Amino acid sequence: MKKIIWIFLLCPLFTTAQTYLPAFENDTLTTTGGYKIYKGQVLQFASGSSSAGYFRFVKFHTSMAKNNTYILQQGTLLVKSLKGYKYSGPENNTIRIIGTANYADGKKEEVDILMNFERAITGADGLAAELTVPEAFRTAIAQTAPAAAPKPATLTETKKQASLDDVKRILIADEIKKLFDLQKSGALTKEEYEAQKKKLLDRQ
Repeated sequence: MKKIIWIFLLCPLFTTAQTYLPAFENDTLTTTGGYKIYKGQVLQFASGSSSAGYFRFVKFHTSMAKNNTYILQQGTLLVKSLKGYKYSGPENNTIRIIGTANYADGKKEEVDILMNFERAITGADGLAAELTVPEAFRTAIAQTAPAAAPKPATLTETKKQASLDDVKRILIADEIKKLFDLQKSGALTKEEYEAQKKKLLDRQ
């Protein structure tokens, strides 16, 4: 009985921690964090993440022959259809969305956009998100993002490390010489000298 109670208590934890692989089925896109984009939904845009207000992760499709995405700021998009889904990792994912844009100035326009949906939701490289969604969905995507690869050491850093290693070796050699002089003068036995010398060499 106790086991059954524990299972019921833990189930909500597993449910809230669930993440998804991005998928596109039945006219519905499900992102890594579980956020869904579907026909009939109204998407809320935030601001463009470039300094000039342009959107980095939401572009007008080439068929529209325009690139002034800053007009999307604080506007909405009524989704009419989705197509052209592509996903090959968090850095490369897109969906084509056709719908009616309602701009902040009150104007409306039929648009065809291409969205890097994971990055539009979470932002990237310290940039703000461009699509407004509940915080839980952004957090879920961020938690599944791969850790950044360590940066290779620069030439300056390599030289600096080599220089430190050289200094360390010189100091150890100096300590060994001092121990040898103490052993030679009779202050240390040969066994004590060898033991201290080994400790110093093991620190290299």
